[in-house]
Amino acid sequence: MTLMDFLFSFQWQDVVDILVISFLVHRLFLLFRGTTALQILLGVLFLWLCHTIAQASGLVLTSWFFQGVGAVAVLVIVVVFRNEIREVLIQTNPVRLFLGRPYEPWTVDLPEVERAVFQMAKSGTGGLIVFQQRDRLAEHLREGIVLGGKLSPEIIASIFAKDSPVHDGATIIQGARIKLVGAFLPLTKREGLPQHFGTRHRAAIGLSEVCDAVIVVISEERAEVSVVYKGEVGLIQEPPQLQVALGSLLLGVDSGTKPRTRPREFLSQLAGLLVTFLLVSAFWGIYSGKQLSLINVTTSVDFRNIPENIELRRSSSERVEVQITGKRRLVSALNPEQVGAFLDLSEIDAGLHRLVLNADNIDLPLGMEVVRITPAAIRVEMEQRIQKNIAVEPQIIGKPPAGYQIERISVSPGSVKVSGPKSTIDSMLSLSTESISVSDIQPQKGEKTLEVPVVLAPASLRLLPGQNKNVRVTILLIPNKSSKTSPGTTFP
Repeated sequence: MTLMDFLFSFQWQDVVDILVISFLVHRLFLLFRGTTALQILLGVLFLWLCHTIAQASGLVLTSWFFQGVGAVAVLVIVVVFRNEIREVLIQTNPVRLFLGRPYEPWTVDLPEVERAVFQMAKSGTGGLIVFQQRDRLAEHLREGIVLGGKLSPEIIASIFAKDSPVHDGATIIQGARIKLVGAFLPLTKREGLPQHFGTRHRAAIGLSEVCDAVIVVISEERAEVSVVYKGEVGLIQEPPQLQVALGSLLLGVDSGTKPRTRPREFLSQLAGLLVTFLLVSAFWGIYSGKQLSLINVTTSVDFRNIPENIELRRSSSERVEVQITGKRRLVSALNPEQVGAFLDLSEIDAGLHRLVLNADNIDLPLGMEVVRITPAAIRVEMEQRIQKNIAVEPQIIGKPPAGYQIERISVSPGSVKVSGPKSTIDSMLSLSTESISVSDIQPQKGEKTLEVPVVLAPASLRLLPGQNKNVRVTILLIPNKSSKTSPGTTFP
């Protein structure tokens, strides 16, 4: 199939199909952007892409390997991340899926957070503050007390005070509220960390390795402030640096002064939607190339190789409907004239027969298969052909010229030898010639001889070899006996 044929095979349903899937995929990307779930989905997509490339290249073993790994990966994902999947299904309602996440500006007062953190560092109070983002943290935390209080520097200072019963745990911040206090984080298993990193730093690194949370660590021994994100630890030397770091990681801004504007965000999402549309179109092309489609084509039946001594008298049907399957692109470009049906009657004899149609009786282009044929069988009545000499009768039309009459009409030869169905031949007494108009014959001395074809009707009649289809018809006109003739005029 050429490129033009592929483009013209597009239907409006295909365009709508691509647009809908592109929109949904883009929305899902926005929902899971920056989360562990998106990374897992990208990994599964990569396995599927490797499987598709290997299959298209004919690498059977490699294709089988990636197919098996993909199946196991899906099972592992469902088992290991069952809680995350449940959480996504609960939180992701249709409105959120189609309209995206509502715009929720960060309401934490970063200058106040900065002041509280550096006051703790100055007083030698250790602390661990976790700012939750998109990823769910419940599966990574142990213990913890639900607080649900408003975030303020004074409350943070009191939580991490040395006489507080929850000062050894982490404080979880979600939005502008304190969600949990006294929570214990998973420790990292990474080796080669600096020796001065204590339990708080290792816990912060461990949590950041499994989610997108931003963790602020206040060291009790060295009075240092650090920001941990995605396993990376950044030391904060001056108070303004903390606002810049938190503004960049939590608000998505460079300087902590102003979040990204809505027009810029709209253009970014539009570009992302365009990229998604192109990717979905490519996948659609691959998928539709493998996708099977159905089509019904009605065609006439060609009765082939009928023996010379046998005649097809009648059949129950001369047309059949063929249901065809094949790759969507091939089916879309199929011309009904490329489909044909036939029955081979070379071994048939006289009588009634029921002939079953199957895929071998259908002519199709390569790459297509027959699903069903309607009707599935055709009844035919075959009759023996016989030979017979049949007389030829000229067919005279019109009237002779005025004053003349037909004296004699002769045909040579007077009969022809034909073959045809026995029932037809037995009932025939004569054959006619084509029409001969005597009105057009000019009276003259002698006879008028014409070469006239014999009409073979019905069409099942055939002349035997050596028989001429034309016969000679001789017509003699004479004056009417009642008319007077001038002297000297004679007629034979």
